[in-house]
Parts: sequence; C-alpha cells; structure tokens
Amino acid sequence: MPDEWLFSPGQPFHFKVPPSNQGRGLSSREPTPDEAKAIQFIEKQFAALASKAFLLGDGEKIVRIGYKNPANENSTFLSASIDKTVTAISAGVAVCDGKIKLSTKAKEVLPELNGTDIGESTLRDNLMMASGTTNALDDSQSLNAVELAGLISGKISFMDLIKGRLGKKQGWLTKPGETFSYKTQDPTLVGMMVSAADGRGGKDFREWQAEHFFPRVQVNDRRFQGRDQFGYAWAEGNTRMTLRDWARFAVFVQETRKAQNCLGQFVGEATSTQIRSDRRFARMYGGYGYLTWTDNSDLPNSYSALGYGGQAIIWSTTSDKYFIVFSNNINPPEIHSMAKAWLDSK
Repeated sequence: MPDEWLFSPGQPFHFKVPPSNQGRGLSSREPTPDEAKAIQFIEKQFAALASKAFLLGDGEKIVRIGYKNPANENSTFLSASIDKTVTAISAGVAVCDGKIKLSTKAKEVLPELNGTDIGESTLRDNLMMASGTTNALDDSQSLNAVELAGLISGKISFMDLIKGRLGKKQGWLTKPGETFSYKTQDPTLVGMMVSAADGRGGKDFREWQAEHFFPRVQVNDRRFQGRDQFGYAWAEGNTRMTLRDWARFAVFVQETRKAQNCLGQFVGEATSTQIRSDRRFARMYGGYGYLTWTDNSDLPNSYSALGYGGQAIIWSTTSDKYFIVFSNNINPPEIHSMAKAWLDSK
C-alpha cells in the first residue's frame, strides 16, 4: 500500500463528501498503569514497522494516537478491505429499514443478472463471501490487469464484470451459501443490491450511504469513496476517512452490536461466525461473519476488519476496546501482536 494510494483523495470520478461538522463526540483519557505498559510495547512495534498511524480506543474515549510521517491528524486513510465491513453494516441498515431481505436473490433486484450464476445468490450468500462464483486471484482481487484497466478508464463497469466472467461458477460444484471464497464480486454485489432495492438501479450506493448510513455513524470530516465511471460503487475496498472518523465507525459498530433491535441483531450476526473460512488469505481466522473476519486464533474474543497492506480495525467482544492501524506493508501477526497488547490490557 504505497503512500500515493494510502493518502490520496482517489480518482476524479470517485464520490466525495465535504466535512459535516456534526460528528460523534470523541474524548480522551489517560492510560492505566497496565495500559501504559501495553502502549510502550505498541509504540516500539509501530516505530519498527511500515505503519503510518494507529489508534487505541475504549468506546468514545481515545487513549493514544500515533502518526508517522507523512501521516497527520488531517490525513485520510484508504480503507482497503476494511470497507467490506462498512458495506456489510450498511446492508444491515437497508435490511432493518425493510428495503431488502437477507434471502433476496440478486436477480430479484437486478434483472440484468437473470440467467447468470451469481443472480441465483442471495444477499446473505454474498455477505458471507459465498456467492459460488469464480475464485479471486493470488492478491485476493478478482479483477485481472486488463479488467482493472478497463474499469478505471471507463470502458467497462462493475455490472459488465459481474454479468460476465466474475458471475460464473467456473467449476464450483456447491450451491450459493455453502462454500466460502474471499473475492471482489460478492461485496461489490452487496452494494449494488442495496442500491437497487432503494430504486437506484444498482448504481449510486455511495449516495445511498451518504443519506442512510454515515449520518448514523456520525462521521465528521471529508470522505472519498471509490466507484466506477458508471456510478457502481467499489464497495469491496475503497473508502478514505480520517483516523478519528474510522474511530467513529468503530464505536458505531461496537454500540450497535449491543442494541436490542433489528440492527443490533444484524451486527451481532455480522461479527460472529456464519461460515468457515478457507484460510487462504488470512490463515489465523477460522471463521467469517458478514464481510468481517472471526475466530482469530491469535486473538480470541475479537472480530476484525482487515485490509491489504496492513489496514485493520480489531474489536474486543469482552470490553469496549478496539485497535486501529493503517500501514504500507505489514502482516496480520504483526497487527495482532499490537492489538493483543491493547485489548488484553487492564
């Protein structure tokens, strides 16, 4: 994750939102003696790794933030696949608002997918990375170089790709919902399905999020979000926000998970194992919820949003603590060692 990706405002055709100045209040507190020892360890690790920012949170209280040049308080950070979890929780809002059901098939809201393999998959199948369509490449992306270039240049759209190669079984013998496979098209389709269910034809998921999701999160600063030149969202990994706004998202997930309502139930399911992972891209995670990693052998009692290059939000299930890091190139065990120190501290 080079700096020019991590800190850039994205492409000219991406969706861009100015500051709201209506963000959730975040305060700070001093660490306990045990937390201070954990922070000392984390800061030493952080200094030695290719990471650019970290945040140690306890609910709405921030205990420590660290930045490394050129990152600073005003920087926006590319989500990479952390955005998959954002997409999942967004879908939960649509489900609980009665716009779409977990059992809705893609072809029911996107008639373009009638007659395709992926059209038979449900919203829940795609939230579990179990559409039953083609595997991702070695870097976890489904798009090859030619397809990616065509997408960026505006020659093709996400719909073209999903209607074509990415929406085919390609040798799968199982039905949708039965087999986990981490890939691009499933979370992308989730965004399209939510948009279509709201009458937007599969496009403008970013506009839908701006109206229906981010006001609930109560983010405060500018936001840049990926989409193609036809308006289909890059919903599997392309949101840029400040570190404090990523903390606001983390707190929203944490608080919503406790709520005794439809969305609370959905987030509880999203952050609990719904299907077994194949461990292809994240070997220590044995499970997957809704576009969220679970059953971490390094960090029991946690769930994670992970991104390429070393982006992560890791939440504790036994306290209000969470750990956020954005990096150029570090591995999950290095992330987990820092997260464990914070989540285990008293």
